Formats: sequence, structure tokens, C-alpha cells
Amino acid sequence: MFSLLVLATALCGATAHGASLFGDHSCRHWHGLEYAQKRTWTNAFLAPLSLTLKGLKKSKEDKYNDDPNAHVAAIQNINTFCLNHPDLGASDAAGRYLKELFEL
Repeated sequence: MFSLLVLATALCGATAHGASLFGDHSCRHWHGLEYAQKRTWTNAFLAPLSLTLKGLKKSKEDKYNDDPNAHVAAIQNINTFCLNHPDLGASDAAGRYLKELFEL
């Protein structure tokens, strides 16, 4: 239960440490990236978090990794978030997106 609380906290915006492992793109910088760069970053950031959530929730379904096109919706969500929150980071958007995905 403690692990789930820690991960939920990370997914709710305290993602700076995890983001630094993959590059910490500000929302202002995000829009200048090429799509391939966005796809690579999104998959590198969300895939391990999704796998962790799957395990913590003891779920048979990995809501991000089981979909080979999951990056499409995630990138769209990050793009929208960053337009509305230019002072935050792509990691904030990605964490919120994954949290919402697992709540469905």
C-alpha cells in the first residue's frame, strides 16, 4: 500500500526526479520537439511507470504497454496540457495522463 501511495504521489506532479532520468522537457520546450523525439520520450517515461502500476494494482492489464499505439493518445494529451500549462513540464502532463488512464 505504501508503494502505491508513493507512486500515486509521483504521478500527481512530483515527477521531477523521474523526469530527470529521461530529460526534463518544459512545456515550452515540448512543442519544439519533433514527433519522433516526443514518442521516444513518452514511451521511455510512461512504459516503466505503467508496468509498475500494473504490478501494484495486481492487474492483468497494462493499460499503456499493452497498446502498441498508446503513445499517440499520450502525446496528444501532453500537447494539450502543455498548451494550457506552459510553466509546467511534460512529465507533469505524462504523469497525470497515466493516472487518468489507470482510473478508467
